[in-house]
Amino acid sequence: MVVLLTAFIGVLIATGLHFVDMSYRAALLIFAVLPLAIPSYVFTYTWIALIPSFSGFMAAVFILFLTTLPYVILATLAGLRRVDGSQIEVARSFGLTHWQIFFKVVLPQIRGHISGGVLLVGLYTMSDFGAVSLLNVETLTVTIQNMYRASYDRNAAAVISLVLVALSALFVIGDERFKSKTLRNKSIKTTSLKTYLINRISFQATVFSAIFVYALLAVLVPVYVLLSRFLSNPVAVDLSSLLNASVSTILVALLGAGIALILSAPIGALLSEKSTYFSRFTNRAILIGHALPGVVIGLALVSFGSKVSFIYQTTFLLAFSYALLFLAKSVASMTASLARVPGGTKEVAATLGMNKWAVLKNVVTPIAAPGIALGTTLVFLTAMKELPATLMLRPTGFETLATQIWSSASISRFNEAAPYALILLIIAAIPTFILSRPDKADKPLSTQEIGN
Repeated sequence: MVVLLTAFIGVLIATGLHFVDMSYRAALLIFAVLPLAIPSYVFTYTWIALIPSFSGFMAAVFILFLTTLPYVILATLAGLRRVDGSQIEVARSFGLTHWQIFFKVVLPQIRGHISGGVLLVGLYTMSDFGAVSLLNVETLTVTIQNMYRASYDRNAAAVISLVLVALSALFVIGDERFKSKTLRNKSIKTTSLKTYLINRISFQATVFSAIFVYALLAVLVPVYVLLSRFLSNPVAVDLSSLLNASVSTILVALLGAGIALILSAPIGALLSEKSTYFSRFTNRAILIGHALPGVVIGLALVSFGSKVSFIYQTTFLLAFSYALLFLAKSVASMTASLARVPGGTKEVAATLGMNKWAVLKNVVTPIAAPGIALGTTLVFLTAMKELPATLMLRPTGFETLATQIWSSASISRFNEAAPYALILLIIAAIPTFILSRPDKADKPLSTQEIGN
């Protein structure tokens, strides 16, 4: 149900932002993707605080819809920017309506990108722990977490984890096969967007209303609840605890992003070169790894750490779990960035007497660095919000903003959770804005780079 809702509304909003002539298009895009900064458990906490009876299956569908809609919007926009404009021009010359052009010309070209966004939504929904747990919905991730906490013998949790791994692998393999049949226009050069803008009030009103309602439910309501809860009792805020949790969150997320960057460098270099069986196998393995929920990675590292005692319950192991969870984001960014470096440029530099390190420093790095930095920023953003792996692997006494929010919200102490949620939202909003800012509009993230 979450997948169907996000696919329909996400494609509607993305298509409207791309084709409909609207004022403040960049601002509307930012409002449409800003919920990426808000974790599902913060969404849930704010809506429960607003409506105490808010729980159950439909409540979970609503929360996960709010959380994951930006994935489909961004993935669809990435596809729309690669649509062959000449085909639209031919269709218009034959008198096709806007809707006919979309279904007969545009949709076949963007199905692969929509599929990528839908895959992210499906994987996120299947792996979510915080929202469904707070809403009393029993899922595989909740069952695994409960078994892990209730028993020292974790074999049962491991068995259920294997089921989750198998389902994730099926999702990824199915999506890959679907895209191999539908995504045929990777390198098509598009013509000017201005030729195809639709200037009709009905279309403008529909797109604006959809974004306004979504922003109201996914941004304004959570911010209002957090501010009202915080301002109702600001004296009770433990500033020392808030500062420690904020610093811990930033540092461990930065460490995780750094480890992911180091691990992704050789992999990205391999994947950016000529395609081989080994490189394709490596890429599939990383994608399946990306599909694994935090609770599965956490359980695996708990088992590993218990046998290697000197890293068990250390900040490094927690940061390493973030790197494994979000490695695909860093690899996708690294691969795309290195692929943008013209091979001829490196050859010319070599003929001028530069050694490999000089070529890397003076030729490759200046071209690839912006994209690599963008991918690292995305890993940092998602690592800050990670909950289940943090709960399972954090050192004793180590608190992040996510764990503080969870500790308070899980026992209905909403006023205590408000300042931590506000700080997390503010910190996460900065990289979210960087990832969606208007001057990056011509270089959209791939669906692999968007992630949960």
